[in-house]
Amino acid sequence: MEKEEIIKTLQKFGLTEYESKAYVTLSLLGPSKASEISKQACIPQSKIYVTLESLMEKQLVEISEERPKLFKAVTPQFVIKSLLEAREQEFKELKQKAFLISRLLRPIEVDEEFAEGVWVQKTEKYMEILDKLVQMFKKARRYVYDFTKSLPYSSSYREALLDCKERGIKVHLMVTNGFENMEKVKWYLKSGIKLRVVELGLHPRIVVVDGKEAMVRLENGEKLNFHSIWSKDPSFVNMLDSYMRSLWEKAKEVKLR
Repeated sequence: MEKEEIIKTLQKFGLTEYESKAYVTLSLLGPSKASEISKQACIPQSKIYVTLESLMEKQLVEISEERPKLFKAVTPQFVIKSLLEAREQEFKELKQKAFLISRLLRPIEVDEEFAEGVWVQKTEKYMEILDKLVQMFKKARRYVYDFTKSLPYSSSYREALLDCKERGIKVHLMVTNGFENMEKVKWYLKSGIKLRVVELGLHPRIVVVDGKEAMVRLENGEKLNFHSIWSKDPSFVNMLDSYMRSLWEKAKEVKLR
């Protein structure tokens, strides 16, 4: 490793450029006067004593009691260990602060029992739609209806469905197509997810949970522009709940051959 690379690495451990240069120079020179360190490390005379004092405070450099005073670098192995421990402690404290910040900045949670009207979500990211579905599935207590164009295969979505199965939630999944990948179909069926086919053309995605909340993703034909509406309005949810039950009865069951 070249000298310049060592200096840059020490800076990553938290030392300043001058501190790194001074320490590396001292390690190579051995006990030296401040003027010699300044010259060899290319550190201005006006900065050398401040730099050396900082290194002594960090216990990386020692000073002799003789005249003229000589400075000596602490053993590199000890220094590296000390710097690593300091960084690890900083990282530990940073993680704790990050956790605290994430809790303090969390949006105020509104009791959805009092949520009224229709909420509209516009996004260019399909995963944001799936994230909302996953949230709905996690709150399910009795049943879930999900009518979609093709079988989703995201890990978060699948995990949410498996979680519903483990909690005894009845999952009803309907698709209009999407059987071009039979491995997907096999995964759903082997996981115990009820799967049926509805022979319809263009159709919005509809999700109903427990007859209490519903979401509709509008098929506007724009691949990178997703619009969805969500509501717990009783009349809106009841209408979609009845529609989904009717679709399920008419749909064709998919079985493994």
